[in-house]
Amino acid sequence: MADSSPPKTLNFNVGVLGHVDSGKTSVARALSSTASTAAFDKNPQSKERGITLDLGFSAFTVPLPEHLKESCGEKQYDSLQFTLVDCPGHASLIRTIIG
Repeated sequence: MADSSPPKTLNFNVGVLGHVDSGKTSVARALSSTASTAAFDKNPQSKERGITLDLGFSAFTVPLPEHLKESCGEKQYDSLQFTLVDCPGHASLIRTIIG
């Protein structure tokens, strides 16, 4: 009989930080397969000003590398999900980043 338990995913959160106009959002967009509604500068002011004003969340999933399968012990993870947190790069938005 096949194992019917749902696949388990190990999550790894990555903050994408850098100076304004350094390409953070472009990198997150290129890597991601899943994006939240706040991701990728959907805020009208973001589009107008050409900068990220809100935190954006996106993700991509890869098969769990063998060396992690061995080190996870009893927890049998099937995949590794990277959640990218795209942070504003403008100095005046530092409170958003800290939040």
